[in-house]
Amino acid sequence: MSSTKQKIINNVSLKNFQDDGSCNAEYQGNELKVFGGLPSEIVNVEVLREYDNKLVCFVIKVIKAHSSRVEPQCKYFLSCTGCQLQHISYDKQLALKKEIVLKTLKGVSGFSDQLMEEVQSSPQTYNYRNHGRFTVAKSHKFRGNFGFINRWTKKLIEIEECKIMNNKINRILLSLKGYMSGHSQFSVRVGINSDDYLIQPKINSDSEKFESGQQHYFELINGVEHRISSPSFFQVNTYQTERLGQIIKNNLNLDGSEVLIDAFSGVGTFSILLSKYVKKIYGIESSYSSIQDAQHNSRSFNNIEFVQSEVEFLSKEMFDKVDVVILDPSRKGVDSKVINWILGLKPRDLVYVSCEIKSLRRDLDKLTNEYEIRKVIPVDMFPHTKHLECLVILKAK
Repeated sequence: MSSTKQKIINNVSLKNFQDDGSCNAEYQGNELKVFGGLPSEIVNVEVLREYDNKLVCFVIKVIKAHSSRVEPQCKYFLSCTGCQLQHISYDKQLALKKEIVLKTLKGVSGFSDQLMEEVQSSPQTYNYRNHGRFTVAKSHKFRGNFGFINRWTKKLIEIEECKIMNNKINRILLSLKGYMSGHSQFSVRVGINSDDYLIQPKINSDSEKFESGQQHYFELINGVEHRISSPSFFQVNTYQTERLGQIIKNNLNLDGSEVLIDAFSGVGTFSILLSKYVKKIYGIESSYSSIQDAQHNSRSFNNIEFVQSEVEFLSKEMFDKVDVVILDPSRKGVDSKVINWILGLKPRDLVYVSCEIKSLRRDLDKLTNEYEIRKVIPVDMFPHTKHLECLVILKAK
């Protein structure tokens, strides 16, 4: 197909659900990647573009619907491309995400379906995000308005609200409309368990409607105040972040004598939660702002020490005998040097918290040479999107 401009394809039969939230299909020898559908549905689609030898499409009309299809709550669904699953009932979303994990981890040494728990659902499926990053329109007609960039067309989709953002963010967006000229992007972060917030960068306006340019904001996590600076990483779903820490604690048989390393420790959330259950915690983090926040947040906990470093640059001789290591890396997973470092430390227990199932699979293939998988616990940190957090408990063989 030489041109995809305003191409409509009718009566497309959708097949398998894919890990990017699409369904695959075929049309006249072309492979289709269809967003907004469910397996077994018959739909009409519009072709957006050709990508990786596939035609990227989205559903414009449903001819035969799946029983799990629901009406999306957001009027920008499929336009902004931030959400992929709003048309699917939440129970079905969880089931599909579980299938993706099972399929991806199949063949990992020692893994079986019996080791996999049900996906931990989010108590809040809409309005859960504590952080949003927005792009500002450049055109003269819409200057100062803002929204998200469509992944496929690269066009700005202007929005008035986002259904997965906490309503505190949506109220701030209303107050910012028309004031963003001169900026290319901005971010808003809010406390879910506090009234604090930050807007970065500082808005160029004489208006007193809002304060902006804050360097940090404060949030309560498991009852402990956390300072979170603008550059610091913090999970976007506060509800599930608290649950994730509890799941880790509940799946480690701690007796108070353990030395624990919290690798990629961020602002110290897991370290602070686990500190009263172990003898000593070392938090390892490369980000300067995150380390500064973590040291501030843990100032009343005398058994936590934070080290600013890339994990792979640390020598195992720096630590006493290590009993537990928690890994919570970015989507790219961990470097092979990190895996060798862990194998050299020989901790009794290993907890891997992953936000990208493909890199998790790659890393487990190496780790399971020395460790056996005890449990896999998926946590839905990102309802209505393709993303999923996955926690793996491993024990030394």
